[in-house]
Parts: sequence; structure tokens; C-alpha cells
Amino acid sequence: MRIISGEYKGRRLSGGKKRGIRPTSDRVKETIFNVLQEEIEGKRILDLFAGAGSLGLEALSRGAESVTFVDSSPQSINVLRKNLEDLSLSYDSKLGKTKTTLIRLDGLKAINKLKASFQIIFADPPYLKGYAQRIIDSISQSEVLEKKGILILEHHKKESFIFPEENLLPLKQKRFGDTVVSFFIKRS
Repeated sequence: MRIISGEYKGRRLSGGKKRGIRPTSDRVKETIFNVLQEEIEGKRILDLFAGAGSLGLEALSRGAESVTFVDSSPQSINVLRKNLEDLSLSYDSKLGKTKTTLIRLDGLKAINKLKASFQIIFADPPYLKGYAQRIIDSISQSEVLEKKGILILEHHKKESFIFPEENLLPLKQKRFGDTVVSFFIKRS
């Protein structure tokens, strides 16, 4: 696992399957950032179910203003701390104090508890049936994603979604084996 482009290009990250973390593959990560292109620079980003933090760290490397990493696993939080320290990035547990914020909390709970709003949200939840729909519903009903903000959701290929309020509109999907990456935009 490595950072693909930007300030930290080529830097290796700790984590991965051997540590019990299901990381986003470099191929999937590269596709995500190719789709987003210039959307990252200067943006406030939320990395839900962050794991080792590869998506948020890639965003920082490409010029994101700030990234808030959220994960409930103590093991993931420890790996994230190590990755941040290896990149000489300071972090805090309070929003807005540093460029990176690290919060140990369940991703679904964080959607409703965070008082800040973000322009981009990465969500790579466990591949449990119905979990992706719960994330869509929660983000659609909260203020955590700004108007015209983008949600990038990794999920299993068998997941399908219902958009009752049409608050989150699908933009595109990319499939990689059993993994699908869906891009949504918040309408209001």
C-alpha cells in the first residue's frame, strides 16, 4: 500500500490484510482519484471507516485542506497514527485544530455526531448486507456532506440502493471484481 501521487508520492503506508484491515487497493484508489481529478485540492474531507487511512492520506498528498479520519477499531487507529507520524503529519482529536483529525467512533454514529460539514466523504464500510444503504440514508438526512458535495462509497457488487428523498444523486459506478465504487452528489 502506497501513496500514488502528490507531495507524498511513493511513500509506503502501514496496514493491510495482515493487520486485519481491508485496505483499498492501489488500483481502486487510483481510479477514485482519476474520477475526482481536481476536486481534491483545497477541500475538507471525511474518511469514514478509514482503516489505515490510505484514501484520506492520498487526498492530503494531492492538496486537500484537511482530512478527518474516523474508525472504531483501536487497531486501525494505531495504524493510522503510525502512518500520520511516518508522514510527519500532526493530528488531533478535535476538529479544526490541525490539518488531520483522528476520531475513534463508529462511522455511522459519526455521520450524526460530527458538527462539521465536508465537501468530500470517503466511506469504505464493512461489506455487510444493508450497511451501504444505511450510510446513504444517514448522509442524505444529515448536514455532514455539503450541498454539491461528493460521496464516494465502496461496497459489495450485490448491494443495491434506494433513493427515497433523491437528496443524493448517483453520478457513476466503477466495478473491480466484488468491489464497486459508487459516486454520489448531494443535491440539497
